[in-house]
Amino acid sequence: MKEVLIPVDFSEESLIALDYGIDLANHLLANVRVIHVKTDSVIVPFFTTDPYSDKLNQDVDVWAHQLYDRYSKEYKVEGGYFDFKIREGNVVKEVCNQAKYGDSTIIVLGSHDDASVSSKWVGSPAYRLVAHSPCPVIVVNKRMKLKHEIGSIALPVDYSIASRKKVPEIAGVARLFNANVHVVGLKSSDLVWMNNEMHSYVRQVKNYVINKAKVEVNDIVLTGRSYADNLMEYAMDANIDLLTTHVHHTANPFVRVFQSFTNDLINKSLKPVLVIPTKD
Repeated sequence: MKEVLIPVDFSEESLIALDYGIDLANHLLANVRVIHVKTDSVIVPFFTTDPYSDKLNQDVDVWAHQLYDRYSKEYKVEGGYFDFKIREGNVVKEVCNQAKYGDSTIIVLGSHDDASVSSKWVGSPAYRLVAHSPCPVIVVNKRMKLKHEIGSIALPVDYSIASRKKVPEIAGVARLFNANVHVVGLKSSDLVWMNNEMHSYVRQVKNYVINKAKVEVNDIVLTGRSYADNLMEYAMDANIDLLTTHVHHTANPFVRVFQSFTNDLINKSLKPVLVIPTKD
């Protein structure tokens, strides 16, 4: 049976992810596993009625039971489980280990606003978890215009092979939700060879999705150096429900260290972002 893994830190953002993840699990007929990782940081739950006491006591078990009592009622999968795990240590490591050894199908992650310099050049905390995840991750936050039904998906393609390696998984998601797919070619200039090559890639991806997913597929090619901004603007104009991208796992450290396109989408998008891990 599929499993949706939802990390929570008891913030507003993580509760948004919890709500979205439970709804997704109901659609997928999947189990739900909620995980909190204890760290040295002092936290105050978003739903507290006594912030001073909670700041002093840090009673994670009590908070977990409160969340369970509140959200387990929203879980509707007959024969499925909805449970809560508490671990301690490094958040990225513990969540990714849980996903790996629990054979999670997908992680639903609530991201915090992060406009810091380190986020721009090193990657936000959400990006660092996404970059190490063994399974796909949907990133949501409170800025996003969330629609629980996925009726349309943006599938961006650039010149890299890695950008096309995510296509089979996106086709599977589209078929599962019977969602229209918008194949979006991204190129930096209007050079003739770039135009020809990009239109060829877009046609290949479009034909693959039509054959495999049996859904309606639209296509467009966008020109400009800011790939993330161009994709997000198109998604707003076309009323897209879900953006997709990838993180490429490779032995090449120059590729692995930082992939700014995905980081920009996670930090700036007003739509949920599905990130697919790809490999050499």
